[in-house]
Amino acid sequence: MDKADVISGVRQELADYLRLKSKRITPERNQLLEAIYSVDSAISAEELSEEMSRSSRFRISRATVYNNLKLFEDAGLVRKVFLNGRILYERTDRSKGVIRLICGGCGKTTEMNSDKVRRQIALMPTRRFNATGWVLNMYGLCSRCTADLKRRQNRLNKKHKDKK
Repeated sequence: MDKADVISGVRQELADYLRLKSKRITPERNQLLEAIYSVDSAISAEELSEEMSRSSRFRISRATVYNNLKLFEDAGLVRKVFLNGRILYERTDRSKGVIRLICGGCGKTTEMNSDKVRRQIALMPTRRFNATGWVLNMYGLCSRCTADLKRRQNRLNKKHKDKK
């Protein structure tokens, strides 16, 4: 499924949700939802607001961005994630979850693709709970930070031996 089909489907989901909640379907909401689904990673509300002011034909205030992000979250189209001390928003992908490797040294975040993990999570029993998506964050050190840490430890060990 290409991006245009995904965006079209998400717009329809939003329209259905808004009708159910007796809210208006506005071009600004559609544009904002399209902007979120056009980026491949999580984005902050501030970054989204800046992107909308640069590329949108509509003037959308930061308050409108925040209010609509909450609306999209309630509709299950967007999820709020906490990464590196920041609140970010990302599109939900109900067909698969998200696996992230997060370095505690430099803060670099890498998404990982593992069908084996996805299958295991799909097999997990969730009694009396209808899962709509999932995110798995794994914390550790990337190879660069691990190498830096080892170099620092070696220097400290060498200084300690020289003092004796």
